[in-house]
Parts: sequence; C-alpha cells; structure tokens
Amino acid sequence: MTGLALAFALSFAASLAVETMPPSLRAFRAPPKALLLRLAVHLALFAALFALSWRPWHAAFVVTVTTGLFAAGSNVKQGILGEPLIFTDAALVRHAIRHPRLYYAERLARPPALAALATLLVATVLWFAIEPSILPRDAPTLVLAPPAIVLGLWAALGSAPVAAFARSVVADPADADGDVRRFGLVAALVLHWLAWRSATRPSEAAMAAAAALPAPRPAAEGPRVVVAIQCESFVDIAARGFDGPPLPALDRLRAEALAWGRCRVPAEGAYTMRSEFAFLTGLAPEALGLDAFDPYLTAEPYLARSLPALFAASGRATTFLHPYDRRFFDRHLLVPKFGFGRFVHGEAFAGAARFGPYVADSVVADALVAEIKAALRPAFLFAVTIENHGPWGPGRLPQTDDAAAQYALHLANADRMIGRVAEALRALPGGGVLCLYGDHAPGLTLHRELPDRRATDYLLWDSRKVADSPAAPETLDVSDLARRLLAAV
Repeated sequence: MTGLALAFALSFAASLAVETMPPSLRAFRAPPKALLLRLAVHLALFAALFALSWRPWHAAFVVTVTTGLFAAGSNVKQGILGEPLIFTDAALVRHAIRHPRLYYAERLARPPALAALATLLVATVLWFAIEPSILPRDAPTLVLAPPAIVLGLWAALGSAPVAAFARSVVADPADADGDVRRFGLVAALVLHWLAWRSATRPSEAAMAAAAALPAPRPAAEGPRVVVAIQCESFVDIAARGFDGPPLPALDRLRAEALAWGRCRVPAEGAYTMRSEFAFLTGLAPEALGLDAFDPYLTAEPYLARSLPALFAASGRATTFLHPYDRRFFDRHLLVPKFGFGRFVHGEAFAGAARFGPYVADSVVADALVAEIKAALRPAFLFAVTIENHGPWGPGRLPQTDDAAAQYALHLANADRMIGRVAEALRALPGGGVLCLYGDHAPGLTLHRELPDRRATDYLLWDSRKVADSPAAPETLDVSDLARRLLAAV
C-alpha cells in the first residue's frame, strides 16, 4: 500500500503544479478548508480511476493528465474569450456537439487532435501491460473500498455545511478570474458549482431591481412598433480609432438619437446569453450571483417582470426573431417564459440567403421590415442576428481570407440592416422606436488591441422625436439600456 499512497500524493502535487492558472503551487495560498476540498476532489477522482484498474500509477497518471487538460483548456479559453473555464461551461458541451463551428470545436476532428487521442489510447493499453494490478486475491471485499470512498466523498460534497462554506468563500458578484487565482482552477470549479446549486433564487437584489423597472405606458399611447436588435459581435471599431468600415446609417441615426454610445456588456467574444438576459430582464450581473455565468440555466425565477412581459401587459404583441436553431440556449423553452407570444426561429429561414456560414443580416432586415409593415396592433419585436458570429478566417468568405476584412464586411452589412429597419419605422403611421446594441466584442483572436473589450455600441432612436441637436454619447450597461427603452416607450 506504500506505492498506492505515494502514487496518490505525487499525483496530487503534480495536479496542483499543472494548474497553470494560478501558476504552480499558488493554490496553497487558498483557505485551508478550500485546499481540503481540493484534496477531497482529487481523492474522489483518484479512487474512481483506481477502481477501474487497481493500478495506482495509472490512476495517478490519468488524474494528473485530466487536470492538465482542464488547465490547458482554461488557458486556451482565456486566450480567446478573456476568462477561465467555469462550471457552467459543462452545460454548453451539448451545444458544441450540435453546433461545433460556433465553439471552435471543429478543431477536435483535425489530425493533431485525433493523433493525440490515439496516442493516449495506445499509452493506456501499454500501461496496463506494464503495471500489474494490485487487487488482492485473498481479500475480494476490498474491491468495494474505492467505490465506497467515491460515494462517501460525493455525499459529503453535497452536504449543507459544505454548500454553506462554498457560498461563504466564493466571490459575490461572480468573479471567475479572482476565484481561480485564490483557489486554483479545480477548486474554483467545484466551489462555484456547490454554491450555485444551493443558491436562493431570485436574490433580494434581483427582486429589488426587477421591481424598479419602469412600466411602459399603454401601447395605444405609445409608438406603433418597438424594435430591439441584438447585433452579433457589433463594435464600431472605426470610432475607436482602428481600421474599420464607415457606418453611415448608424451615424445618421446617432445624430437624431435619444441616446447612443458605448454599451457595457457582461462578456467578450461569446456568452451571448448574458447580454441577452441582461437586456430582456433589466437585471445587471451583479444582482445574479453565480447565475451570471449562464443566466439561462436558472432563468425562470427571474422572469416575472421581464421586458417582453411588461410590453405584453401594456397591450403589445411580442415577437422574438432569431434565424438559427430554436433549441440553442434552450430558447425554445425560455422564449415563451420571457413573455414572447411568438418565436420566429431557424425553421422559418430554411433556404434563406447567407453571407458566410450564417443567415445574412439582409434577411433579418427583410423579416423585420415585413413584421413592421404587417403589424395590425402595437408590437414589440426583438431580433437576434447571427451573420457576424465567429470564427473568422480562411474559407469563410469568397471575397477575402483576412479575418479583420471579413469582420468589416459583416459590420457594413449590419449597418445596412439598421438603416432599412429605421426607414421602415420612419414611414410607419404612429411611428416607431429602434433600440440596438452589440452582444459582445469579437473574441481575442480578432482586434485583440481593442481598449475595452467589454464595451460594444448601442443606439436608442424614436422616429417621432428627432433631436434638434445630436445627443452627447453616454456609456450605459446593457441592463440600463433596457430601462431607458421602457422609459422611452
């Protein structure tokens, strides 16, 4: 058993060392209870792997490699999206399998990744041939010991005291980077999950923020149609001093707008659902605790006073329009619960024109203009575009293989869409309000030099109230933009 204990101890030290964020042994600076929890997680993983083979050094190797893979994946994610792995990323695996391009997962089917997998399988077979099993033949009941350890540790991790400890030490508001620096990657993942699963929803802060949302006036007294557009990866890079396309439609509307400027969003490069949830509920991430990592996983308790629900209560027909798979982010389940009466999704756009891999913004413009013209009663239309979704690079567009040039072409298309929707609202009897914002900046693989990667652009424009002089730019959180829209309508 000395070899078993040594294999476990060395694998624990090695696992801490390969957690490259925080580097090496900084996890030892975590509170003692957090380090003890990290040890318990390692023991559970080691025991589970050991139970499969009764080869201690093989179990030590696999658990260390697994930790290393998590650390490597976290570093890759940090380099693309600016944040480490978080526990809610596990819920996105099914979406990555169904839509690999959206998650850069196509790379896993390339020869280097397949070669690495084959090498791992061959190494496992050889290891089994070299290292003998230490399962004692004269004590068969010992085979139950490793599973018993796993079950016991699982029960302990699920206990109320451990959950209370987790809630007491993780950052609030949620701070993945800070907690990984304090506890190490694996401990942070486990602590976040334990605190999240035992959280009270909605929080007092969320209830207070929802109660403070202004109710729109009765629909009959307001504009005929209200349109909100969540523009994929929309950042006016030219306005930030970088080489980008002119956006003439946006510039014209800014000169007439009620408000415009930088939009603070809770993500960069991905996590559209964070910005979408913040806008549709008016709730800032700070009010959500750990639910802010992926608010759609626990959305329902927060939806009593959502933006579409308030518009519906004021007498407006409410429509959610998104030219992609209705199941993405479980929107097919959540869109009605937000308060939308209709969901126009990917099936309605089968065969529609694309610009690159995704349905073109011009098609979204066609759909919105048609909805505006066909509105028989006051309406609220919320559209989520997808044309400018990454990744950008060779093979995406026939015009160019340069990622920045591709992004610029998509921005120009979005600008034309914005202009067409505004003109349709301008021509509408009873007028209309247009609100738009970018869901997040592109990932760090593109325009890494942007000075504030958690800021996009927004516009709030009313065809009935063209300003005599341009409004000064104003920076708003995306949740505050929702409040401004409600107040304007």
